[in-house]
Amino acid sequence: MKKSRAAVLLALAVIFIFGRSDSVRAEDDSNFTNLIVFARFADEDEFVDDVYEGSTVREITDNSYNTAEYSVSDYYRSVSDDRLRMKSVYLFDNGGSVRLSHQRGYYAEYSDTNKIGYADDSEAAARMYELKREWSDAVNAAISAGNVISDYDGSKTYSFDELDKDGNGTIDSITIIYKNTTQNNIAVSWASPLWNYTDYADYVEIGTGKGTIKSSRYVQITNSYARPDGDSNGYLFRDSDGRIMLSVAAATHEMGHVMGLRDLYNSYNSSPVYYMSLMAKHISPVPQFISVKEKEALGWVHEGDVETLVADGEYNLRALGTSGGKGAIGYKLDIPAKNKTLYLEYRNFETDGNKYDSQYKTLYKMNGNTVDRIPMKSGLVCYLIDTGTKFPSNMNFSSPRWNYEVLGGTYNTKSDAALAAGEDIGIYSDIYIEVESVDDNCLTFRIEGDFEEHIHTGGEATCVERAVCSVCHKKYGELNPNNHKNTFIKGASDATCRETGYTGDMYCKDCDKMISKGSAIDRIPHQLKHVEAKAATAAKEGNTEYYFCRICSGYFADDAASHEIEFKDTVTDKLKPSIIEGNNASVDASAAVAAIFRSDAAYSDFIRVAVDGRQLVENKEFSAMEGSIIITLTPEFIKGLSAGRHTLEIVSASGTAATDFTVISGGSQQEPTTAPQETTAAPQETTAAPQETTTALQETTTKEPQEPAAAAQEPTAKEPQETTAAAQETTTASTAPYSAGDISSPDTGDSSHAGIWIVIAVIFAFFIWLMLTLKSAQDHNYK
Repeated sequence: MKKSRAAVLLALAVIFIFGRSDSVRAEDDSNFTNLIVFARFADEDEFVDDVYEGSTVREITDNSYNTAEYSVSDYYRSVSDDRLRMKSVYLFDNGGSVRLSHQRGYYAEYSDTNKIGYADDSEAAARMYELKREWSDAVNAAISAGNVISDYDGSKTYSFDELDKDGNGTIDSITIIYKNTTQNNIAVSWASPLWNYTDYADYVEIGTGKGTIKSSRYVQITNSYARPDGDSNGYLFRDSDGRIMLSVAAATHEMGHVMGLRDLYNSYNSSPVYYMSLMAKHISPVPQFISVKEKEALGWVHEGDVETLVADGEYNLRALGTSGGKGAIGYKLDIPAKNKTLYLEYRNFETDGNKYDSQYKTLYKMNGNTVDRIPMKSGLVCYLIDTGTKFPSNMNFSSPRWNYEVLGGTYNTKSDAALAAGEDIGIYSDIYIEVESVDDNCLTFRIEGDFEEHIHTGGEATCVERAVCSVCHKKYGELNPNNHKNTFIKGASDATCRETGYTGDMYCKDCDKMISKGSAIDRIPHQLKHVEAKAATAAKEGNTEYYFCRICSGYFADDAASHEIEFKDTVTDKLKPSIIEGNNASVDASAAVAAIFRSDAAYSDFIRVAVDGRQLVENKEFSAMEGSIIITLTPEFIKGLSAGRHTLEIVSASGTAATDFTVISGGSQQEPTTAPQETTAAPQETTAAPQETTTALQETTTKEPQEPAAAAQEPTAKEPQETTAAAQETTTASTAPYSAGDISSPDTGDSSHAGIWIVIAVIFAFFIWLMLTLKSAQDHNYK
């Protein structure tokens, strides 16, 4: 236990000391997945767990793509204003890299030391195609073998659906990372099969829960982790949280191609943009921002971020990639005479600029020194692009006819092209721009020129807002009182079977004007349930035939619902109760046996018992039990009665059931004046009334009445008959359990056994009482 607690404390301490920075997000909010696959050639050993500076290749890779302070993922969150949230996941083959079938030299140039290389450009192109088919087949094989996608260390796995975040049927991106080159006979040139590049391949197919997804855009890259002598200084870097990472410049540039960005250099590696964009000459190990035009092309700007210049004046710019401050992040101006469009942006390469433009990064070489800074001038950057171009590209252009270029500066790198405060530039002798001030991340400039008269166009006026010009983004014109963009319905109601409905009136949320009036909705028909008539009994009320509406809970006398009635109108009163067991019974007071009487009233209606007009005391002179109402006069009470005829009344809420009974053999008491009558086979006449289930007539008016279920009626009709039959078969000579008849010894010819017969009768009475009790409990369950 102490060891376990110590381990927990140690883990917490490690998290506290080496805790990850804010760039690491605890919850996955990604909307783009990059699948990383490590690959090695046929002549190479496994490498994903090779260790450099205390970290494995797989961990260094994950730091570089996912978790480091300057990762590929964090770069695109920053330049997209959090619109692109990338997460990289991994496919391993049995925990390692996929193995290709050819040696590395097969995809390199032919030489005296590399006899298997390609000989010319045509063969190089064929092998470039063969390479992407080879790694695609290896990926398909790894998936067919049951490998899944996971985190870099396999601690978490993911569904293959995660690879297609936008649901377009293709994997968002694949990055193939080849083993670092250890052969000394391999030559790799620009645009060769082993070069770092982005291409298209649709040969990977993965079945998911939603269908099949295929590969599309992919990146291939080969990283280096150290010099041949093992020195990793300049190859690996450590961020402020101690994570070991690679230079992410090339990986970030290639991922830009996956997004749709183009190269801003030509095939001769010449660029008129250079350090002003990731897609021109990326700065290593951490690249700079893309330009505002590229952000606009990708849709990574907010409304008002890029404004159109339409007149002379003073304007403000916020530094690209920073928050707060005044003004837009870019301005543009068409120059029709030159078929060019001017773009202006403010780039701040100082400490208070965005973390990727700033040349003062908290990133360290392995010798402990901070990464090298490139002297970059902050200020207003001016670009010219061919009008109508969405994604700028210089691949098929050259000086002086570039598609996209940065104006000014004396260096080819454009590191001094930005205009500082007090500096100016003339463009085609028609436009003059001067930077008036620079205050941290806010720059103010003035522009003058031969502007054509601007005519507002586009936009849409509403009842409360004027139109916004699609060029200058300023409001113009008048309101349109009939254009209501935000409406709602007021006063709508559904139709019922009693009332008509209403569609509701349409109002404008903005101006509160009624736009249109609603209309009535016809009533819906009643949904009637037929309830058949049922005769009342002493135990239960009956009902007349009626119809019940399931929607409005109304009661009707006819199936057309034309005559509405109340629930009480359907109820028929209970019948006056009567004695159904024990009528005109005779009781032998000297036998010390209880006398049992039964009323057909409901037990729930029971009020009291009276003999000869006097109310008896329950549990002393009598007991009452359910089924329907069973009254048992105690032997002690009977013994106290005088011989002769007496009147018993069982009083219920539904009326009084009465009968006479005669007390005989009362010792000194008077003999009965009337001979006791023979007890009838009352048990045979037991009705099923106590067992009937409660019908809908006993329910409240808010409940839907229910017809007595046939399944419930059948057992209650049969069970009392079976019990009666059993009683008949047992004996017809004694009815003691149900009436207070003569319980003298039957005429057997031997009066000396009368005591034995009394004992038998008592046992039999107890047995019958037990059966009645069980049946009463069953009746209660039915109710």
